[in-house]
Amino acid sequence: MISWSTSDIAGIHFGDTHITVARVKCDRSGRLVITHAGWTPWDSRESEKKCAAEVRELWRKTKIPTKMVCSSLRSASLVMRYFRMPYMSALELESALGLQAEEALQLPKDQVAVDWYVHGGKAGAGNAIIEGILSAAPLKDVTHQLSILSMAGLDPVIVDIRALAVANLYLDLGGLNDAVPTCVVSLTPHSADIIMMGKEGKIYPYTVFCRASTWEQEPAFLSENIRDVLRYSEFKLDWPRAQRILLTGQVPTAPAFVEGVKEMLKLEVELWNPLDKVDVKTQDVKDLLAADPAGAAMLGVSLGLAIRRR
Repeated sequence: MISWSTSDIAGIHFGDTHITVARVKCDRSGRLVITHAGWTPWDSRESEKKCAAEVRELWRKTKIPTKMVCSSLRSASLVMRYFRMPYMSALELESALGLQAEEALQLPKDQVAVDWYVHGGKAGAGNAIIEGILSAAPLKDVTHQLSILSMAGLDPVIVDIRALAVANLYLDLGGLNDAVPTCVVSLTPHSADIIMMGKEGKIYPYTVFCRASTWEQEPAFLSENIRDVLRYSEFKLDWPRAQRILLTGQVPTAPAFVEGVKEMLKLEVELWNPLDKVDVKTQDVKDLLAADPAGAAMLGVSLGLAIRRR
């Protein structure tokens, strides 16, 4: 069991244009409650010192009581790959995935940060097949982000992947009970995490970067990439065919955008706001969310990071 002193973890996300933070707790019924939240503009090209100062100021404004954080890794070189292999020992799996990571990034072992998630828990002798998600990024990108957090006076205890944080939030808010095969698409101004949800909490994540200035100008490109993810999950992973697309995050407000994606994919397309399924009992946070709905739409990743302590 995790003690309260080590389980009070806030989520911090370094997005395309803003840093967002959130802290949550659970009420007696198990429903998520946001206790603290906030965001501030930032530029990823800024120095570590200036970024750290902005994080410190955000922490002061939001009055988050904990210094322990789960952060999302910001790296354009991040690689995510679905793997499916015959059973092997933990050491053999570590070696095989490490080699895949080195090959994908074209970097030596000592310059690669690598992690993986095995669906269904740890690989065991009773599993004929091992499958899950491999994540790899240049070690310097991880070190850079950890340095910013440490300079800001925070204690980074977990570094997660943005797409996985969104998937965890969807599952935590009842996605496992969803009988309709669903694909969650989390949008930022310059990228999109396309996450196909499989049976028993399995996920297949894929990140695509916008070629234009905004997604509103490229609904066809986004739809094409969503279609590719759906085909891969159906024909390569043998998962049920998707029947619904949930758009979340910084979705373009023009009605024609959603309708365009719907028409191109020939599937049900809905907007998903995770804040609809959480409670907010702090008046300061209520006022903040009500005053800036566009800012509130950015909080999904931070919430997904914050629930990692559960």
